[in-house]
Amino acid sequence: MASSFNIDSKLDSTLEDLKKHYGASSKAEVLRKAVALLNIVSRHEDADGSVTLRQGDNDMKIVLR
Repeated sequence: MASSFNIDSKLDSTLEDLKKHYGASSKAEVLRKAVALLNIVSRHEDADGSVTLRQGDNDMKIVLR
């Protein structure tokens, strides 16, 4: 099922950057990966709707709700 929606220039630029970074074949592929990642994150978020990203000794809490 095909869907369409409008995106602004900032989102379009971000999608293009991510497409290049991940070697994706299309912006739609980037969006599919993003939705898959958000689905995983939704199953592991804290009660306040946040997740914590850890890189080495640094933690970054991100509130998604």
